[in-house]
Amino acid sequence: MIVERVSMTLDEQKFVMLNILKEFAYFCDQHGLMYYLDAGTLIGAVRHKGFIPWDDDIDINMPQVDYDRFIALTKKQSGYISEHLQVEYPEDTIYPFLKISDDRTILVEFPNKNPMEVGVYMDVFPKYGIKDKSWKSKLLCNTTNVLGLIHWFNKYSIYAWMRPEHNILKRLIAFVGQYTVKDSIWAVKVQSWIMHRYAKRNSLSACQFVTTLTNGEYHKLAPKECFDGFQWLEFEGCRFKGPKDFDTYLHCLYKGDYMQLPPVEKRYHHATEVYWKSDDIKCAYFEKYKK
Repeated sequence: MIVERVSMTLDEQKFVMLNILKEFAYFCDQHGLMYYLDAGTLIGAVRHKGFIPWDDDIDINMPQVDYDRFIALTKKQSGYISEHLQVEYPEDTIYPFLKISDDRTILVEFPNKNPMEVGVYMDVFPKYGIKDKSWKSKLLCNTTNVLGLIHWFNKYSIYAWMRPEHNILKRLIAFVGQYTVKDSIWAVKVQSWIMHRYAKRNSLSACQFVTTLTNGEYHKLAPKECFDGFQWLEFEGCRFKGPKDFDTYLHCLYKGDYMQLPPVEKRYHHATEVYWKSDDIKCAYFEKYKK
């Protein structure tokens, strides 16, 4: 089937992402799941009461127990949280965490490198408890990160690095990789096994710190007390849950004063192309969501 692509503006993309967040929050409330605004989305809520003006994604985190329950619940619903919002699981994507995408849209990631099509999405990261700042904890974070990178390499880098604009070393690694790293599902499974084994032995409530373990963020450990509860934060005229102590948490994620705007050259924007699947779909979308 030929898909008629209609370009989407950044404002339209933000509107779609906001509606994904609203439906996600409603799903979590209906099932008693905890979530928190995270990263740039959290800064946006605190500093702008909405999106950072140049931002083009939404970041959410969930405590590990709620994250796992969310996966189990959505898999019972064929991977959807509502009619058009599909959950992208790590085993099916290049990322070691969840994405929730709108199947009425097309988002082309890395359009000038190795294009990959998904829908306009929202990222959902699991937050795991980390017992302390010992070398064992650092090893845990680094190990889970390497496993995630192996998955990324198999799903994306092998094919991207084969392109002629890359240097001979990358192309050689990709050539060897296509024969030696034929499947990366094992990396996702091992990563999941390690994290769940650790979580069973070290419950979040008994740990000193939390982190996004799927990304191996040992350097961004935050005190567990940051997530001892939540507070409502305004975001684009709506209210969503943020960490109880978002100030301490954001200072763990970012150096310096996060309330100050970064210089123009550091205002990050993803390399993407974004479309509606058709003009009719676009019209129907706005008829539904702007009533």
